Amino acid sequence: MAEALNAREEKILFGLITRFLGTQEPVGSKVLAEHIPDGLSPATVRHIMAGLEEKGYLSQPHTSAGRVPTDQAYRHFAFQLMLRAVESVTPDQEGVEQLLTEGSLSGVARELSSALAREVHTLGFAVTPSLGGVRLRACELVRLTEDRILCVVVSQSGRIHEKVLRAPEPYTPEQLRWFSNHLDETFAGCTFAEIRQRLESQVALDLARCDELLQKAVRLVAPCFLEFPESRELFWDGSPWLLDARDLQADLGSVRSLLESLEKKSKLIELLQSLISEDKPVCIVLGEDWPDRSVMGLAMVAAPFGGEGMGHGFLGVIGPKSLRYDTAIPSVRQASLLATLVSSRL
Repeated sequence: MAEALNAREEKILFGLITRFLGTQEPVGSKVLAEHIPDGLSPATVRHIMAGLEEKGYLSQPHTSAGRVPTDQAYRHFAFQLMLRAVESVTPDQEGVEQLLTEGSLSGVARELSSALAREVHTLGFAVTPSLGGVRLRACELVRLTEDRILCVVVSQSGRIHEKVLRAPEPYTPEQLRWFSNHLDETFAGCTFAEIRQRLESQVALDLARCDELLQKAVRLVAPCFLEFPESRELFWDGSPWLLDARDLQADLGSVRSLLESLEKKSKLIELLQSLISEDKPVCIVLGEDWPDRSVMGLAMVAAPFGGEGMGHGFLGVIGPKSLRYDTAIPSVRQASLLATLVSSRL
């Protein structure tokens, strides 16, 4: 566990990290003393920096050079910024209205991934929620033709999902109304994943033992839930910024591994799901936090969005460890708040 810092050490550390993020050069005590309005001498600053190095927050690439932040320093710096962002960042109502014009969660995710890339000048990404976590409010069956039925499913968040079903026989409006009422009474409040599991069990049973109308209802509507896509959609933008990052030029293996994972969508989504917690407003991942050692040279700031009944997606940015956390963290926090509000209204 990292040693706690006193107020003076905090100020020196934050000043050094801020300076380093702007210049990408080791920071010396003389330069740092000039930029910290505390009247501290270079000798005093050098002494404090030496103490921070002993505690694992700084390292010195060369004996005569200044010092640079360690993973521990970045993690501490990012955590403090995260606390401030959670308290201070509020949703932008104008941004909500603009995103609503996208018309779908896919469009929202695509726009937010690009916006994050532009704001932070690194790779931005967004992953849509899985339908498995969406909760049912109501289901309505509408006859289109003798052998085609439109199944309209409304989630608790108000999202509408439609699927055209093949009818094995003609159904009257009264029968379809009975089917709809039965589905509402049986499955309202259940997630799509729970409905799928229960329908799979029912279809596997000997339906001949069931009421005839119940048989027909289950057989008709089962494809609507059994065939819904489980896969999430992944959008990303900004890979040229990642490739051009100065401090990643010596670690292009991490970038290459990440880009390969982007192409293999399922691998990256699985990794992100293991790292991003739905109960944390912002997650910081860098260095040894990554379970995949091939990307340990990268840092990620990410956040979940959505909620109960809507499913959870996530978004964020991935870049070098010297990521501009002061820009990335509030940007990601703002994007997650916007995405959650928009998800509830689409």
